[in-house]
Amino acid sequence: MALVMLHSPRGGAGTTFITANLAIGLAQAGKPVVVLDFCDRSTLGLHFGIAQDTAIPAFDGPAMGRESFHGVTLLQTRDMVGRGDFFDGLAEGHFGFEGDTLYLADMGAADQAVRQALGAYAALDLCVLTPSAEALAAIPPLLAQGGPDSFFALNKVDDTRRFGRHAASLLRELLGDQLLAAIRSDEAVVEAAAMMQPLARHAPASAALHDVNALGALIAELAQARQLPIPSGEAIFPADRSNAA
Repeated sequence: MALVMLHSPRGGAGTTFITANLAIGLAQAGKPVVVLDFCDRSTLGLHFGIAQDTAIPAFDGPAMGRESFHGVTLLQTRDMVGRGDFFDGLAEGHFGFEGDTLYLADMGAADQAVRQALGAYAALDLCVLTPSAEALAAIPPLLAQGGPDSFFALNKVDDTRRFGRHAASLLRELLGDQLLAAIRSDEAVVEAAAMMQPLARHAPASAALHDVNALGALIAELAQARQLPIPSGEAIFPADRSNAA
């Protein structure tokens, strides 16, 4: 399928929560999904029931070390990024992101270098915002930097609070068709993470989960339609290079 980048201009927006639950929902719908973890202090494992001291396999590690969690393959890339190997691999065409697999890249708020490097390979760029003053202030530069494949998701929407209600309304007006989803605030999200359970297992009737699943269906459709060919090389993992020669 394609590569989808998920990021936010500020920490705490819920990008990792959305990435994890998008992946699980898409995998349950029968789609092959890989999550690429670019975060230095990742909490991705909490949403898959993985202990914090359990290492997620490396993107360039042996294929036999890869394991599926709730139907999703998790791969950490921060070591490759730190060594510069990830950027070199992209530039030299040693790996790419086409084929039947949907890749979701979970990025930290400060990962601008990674975002720029992956931009040419991404079918979709999804920026996660919250209905806050900080999000409103960030909109002008985000719109100026974005392109035709740039979209937004609004997380932690709470219409019972006056500021949140008005901020969400203004963001909907400013973003228009670029806003793909408004995900409702839901206590079950933090409860599931604290219990190290996928949200679908802890609270299958969760309002936030319903919204994320709707977003997932839309992302899969858009990613398929916007799938980009990689500039060079073949769509392979680095660990598979010897087999592709």
